[in-house]
Amino acid sequence: MELLKVDDLNPYLNDLVELLCDAVESGAPIGFLPPLSEPEAKAYWLSINDELQVNSRQVLLVREEDKIVGSVQIAMSPKANALHRCDVEKLMVHTQARENGLGSILMQGVERVAAAMQRQLLILEVRSDDIAYDMYVKLGFTPFGEVPNYTRSANGALHNSTFFFKEIELTHEVFS
Repeated sequence: MELLKVDDLNPYLNDLVELLCDAVESGAPIGFLPPLSEPEAKAYWLSINDELQVNSRQVLLVREEDKIVGSVQIAMSPKANALHRCDVEKLMVHTQARENGLGSILMQGVERVAAAMQRQLLILEVRSDDIAYDMYVKLGFTPFGEVPNYTRSANGALHNSTFFFKEIELTHEVFS
C-alpha cells in the first residue's frame, strides 16, 4: 500500500473513474447519484485536476498493486480570513479494498498535508448514518451540528448530515 499526494490526475484517470463509479454505485454519499456514467466521472476528475493545477485543491490517493483503491480531497478556502482552514471532501475507498483501514490512512494523510500547508482547522460533512461517521469520531473529529434532510439518496430518501471539525498542530514537514 502506498499513499500518494499527486500533482496531476491524468496518469491515474482510468482508476479514478472506476473508483468514483464504484463509490457512487455502492451508495456512497459523495454528491452523485447512480447511475454515474464513465464520461461523467471522467469529466468530474478532469475538473478536479484543473483545481489541482491552480493549488485550490489537494488530492491524496492510495495505490495497491499499481491500482488506485482510495482517494480523498482537501479543498482550500480562498478567503483571506479562512486561510487557516480547509474542507475534507469525497473520501472514497473501493468496495474491494474496504475494511483494511484505508480510510483512516487517507485521513491521517490529510492531517499531514494540511499541517504542512499551515491549515490548522479541518472541516468535513458526513451523512449521519454513513459508516465513516464512527471513523471520524475515532480519529478525533468533533461533531458540531446535524442538519436534517441535508442530502438525498438514489431512492429519494432524505438523510441528516453531521458536520465535524478537527484542530491540528502545524508542522513544517513536507508531505511527499
